[in-house]
Amino acid sequence: MKNKHCTILLLLLILGFLGGTGHWFRSLARPHKKVSKKTFFKKPVLFVHGYAGNRFSFGLMLKRFEKNNWGVKSAVVKVSSVGKVSVLGDPAAAGSMIQVLFENNRSSIDEQTVWLRDILEELMQNYALKSVNIVAHSMGAVSVLSYLTTYGNERTLPEVSKLVTLGAPYNDIDPGKNSKIIEQSPMSVNGPLRPSAIYRKLKKLRHSIAAQTLFLNIIGDIDNGKSDGSVSVSSARSLRYLLNEHVYSELIIRGKKATHRKLHENREIDLKIRHFLYR
Repeated sequence: MKNKHCTILLLLLILGFLGGTGHWFRSLARPHKKVSKKTFFKKPVLFVHGYAGNRFSFGLMLKRFEKNNWGVKSAVVKVSSVGKVSVLGDPAAAGSMIQVLFENNRSSIDEQTVWLRDILEELMQNYALKSVNIVAHSMGAVSVLSYLTTYGNERTLPEVSKLVTLGAPYNDIDPGKNSKIIEQSPMSVNGPLRPSAIYRKLKKLRHSIAAQTLFLNIIGDIDNGKSDGSVSVSSARSLRYLLNEHVYSELIIRGKKATHRKLHENREIDLKIRHFLYR
């Protein structure tokens, strides 16, 4: 009898845990309250984390945006380590903010480029999303740019209308990975004098970026024009030499809240993103 009671108790605990876990996963991708749709972003917004990122990377920003009634975190898109895309929630909801999570969060830019294509294909085919905006941090931004140079003009994929990049290492030898010495390159009127392999590739393919895509490049500067502590200002600014000046805008944030990891926790940046995506 004692063993029977122990077994029942164990089953109840397991069921309770599974129920709580299911509730937690469902809460990742649903609005927490009813808000006015009049202030929502006009298009779905994807949020792409950087190297070694996770759900916490953009978690607080998404909560602030919800609190400000700019949108709702309506969906989470997960990519497994073998590239399988799964969608939790409704990416087509009004004011949709979609968090992208790579299970292998240390994967290469080439892998993430293909995975981003698979994600956008899924959103087009199964949720009828024809146009999206993207906010990306660090190496995630480089992967998004790589996607745009590879697939930016494919009509079977959603148009990327606007891209916001935060602390992106476009001209680093190994984008995303912190090194003891922050990589910097002298600049000329045409760009970096010592372009990295990824930068040379992006430059070669830059004409494949859809002509209508608009860019806001946000750069952190905590040490007099040198870096945000992880990514050099020159590396981040090198994006400007890949794009037409009519589609490119740049913002340098300075001070203690401009460190690499605080760029997506900066309220000033929140407002700049809101203004850029909503106009």
